[in-house]
Parts: sequence; C-alpha cells; structure tokens
Amino acid sequence: MEKEFLEVKVFCSPALKAENFLGLAEAVSSKNRLGNFDILPRHINFISLIFDELIIHTLDKRKIVYKFQRGVLETSENKVRVFLGI
Repeated sequence: MEKEFLEVKVFCSPALKAENFLGLAEAVSSKNRLGNFDILPRHINFISLIFDELIIHTLDKRKIVYKFQRGVLETSENKVRVFLGI
C-alpha cells in the first residue's frame, strides 16, 4: 500500500522573519481555541484560526516548527495551506 502524505504550503508575514515552506508531510499539528489538533492525510475539509505554534512532521521524520501569535490553517484534498502572522 502506497503511503499517503499532505502537500503543505506555509506563507509567513514578513514581520515573522521566517521562511515560507512548500513540501510534503505526514502530519501537521497546531492549536486552536478548542485545543491541540493534528491534520493527517484524508482529513475532512477544515479551516481554523490557529495560535502559538505550527509543527510540520516531514516524510523524513523531521519536525519544522513555526512560532507565531495568530494564523489561519485550511485543508482539503490532502492539501494544507497556512497563513501565519496575520
């Protein structure tokens, strides 16, 4: 069985002084007003304000961590788009 993955795009406000990200991931983790959550392949369509931290779990088992105050995360069809520092 072929392993599934997410196509992730992270867009950072220039004020964050962080690099944008475009790549593949096994999962994406963050926090909204209800608590911590994970996005995995085949996740339902979802949009949320996010706070504090975003973690991208890459296919090669690395963790890419973004720190910020506020952002928006949207996912559909195994694609995750994140806008940080808005």
